[in-house]
Amino acid sequence: MMSPSLAGSLPCLAFHHGADRPTVLFDVSEKKPIAGDIDELKNKAICPTTHGFMLIRCPASMSTFMWNPQDRGKIELPPLPVEPDLLIDCTCLLSDKPTALNCIVLLVEPYTTFMWYCHIGDNQWQKYDYDIGTLPLPDLQSYEKEVIAPIAACGGRFYFNSTRTELGVMDFCPTPVFSSIVIDDAVDESYGVAQGPAKVFLVESNEELYMVSLLCVTSAKTIYGASIHRMDFSKRRWRKVDDLGGHTFLLSLFNYGAMCSVSKSGLRENCVYISYPWEKTLHIFNVKDGSMESQKLDEAPASDKAFWMIPTNA
Repeated sequence: MMSPSLAGSLPCLAFHHGADRPTVLFDVSEKKPIAGDIDELKNKAICPTTHGFMLIRCPASMSTFMWNPQDRGKIELPPLPVEPDLLIDCTCLLSDKPTALNCIVLLVEPYTTFMWYCHIGDNQWQKYDYDIGTLPLPDLQSYEKEVIAPIAACGGRFYFNSTRTELGVMDFCPTPVFSSIVIDDAVDESYGVAQGPAKVFLVESNEELYMVSLLCVTSAKTIYGASIHRMDFSKRRWRKVDDLGGHTFLLSLFNYGAMCSVSKSGLRENCVYISYPWEKTLHIFNVKDGSMESQKLDEAPASDKAFWMIPTNA
């Protein structure tokens, strides 16, 4: 069977089951799976990136490439020495469009202090063990190394681990160089209130950096609200917004957020979407009026991994 065209189906959700099982694409507007298999996604390890591209690795050959779901173009990369089952939990970001000079591909592992990076055109990945400090364990008697999550690329730099008082910054000169921005006039609501914690995402939109905080009950499985702030770099503070400029933010639970234009997509503008794949549920937060809505995706496959595929010109 010929693989279906995706150009008119993006953005869509992709339910991923691992490199040895098919990745099922799902039309959110129609609330049904997209018929047909995608050859480039068969028996592959996948990680979504910024700018709409997919980082894809073949477990058998270790061949690795960036894939454009819109026109099915490929950009070859060096073989990536990361376990296939780990790739979907990593965060992959591009410092710029992959056609740009000196574009950096950055892959951050989720549970360790390792990250991998290369420039488009390099012949190998560089592995880097970072140290951004420690965090106390629940017993308050011991510590563990802090990992990078969440992280976003904006204006050629990488921003990560926003707290009430600080925002991490990473530049490549040519190896990683870490610094931070001290936040003035911190906003506590972005990090949760008495009802429970907040799940924080960093999202780049039109070369501006946003922080999306999903407010959860203690179990972190039920969202009761959200808040969105934009970083004002000149004042070194987060400013609350009630408008996304007509765009939509699409979040997955792997500390990854993307911006997408809603033109012809069937999605709502000025809204934040996040899927809970194991519940077959899509949560939609309206930034303008503060309302929250949940939609069931009854025809979605059973899966605990889901990510967004968006147009590369989004």
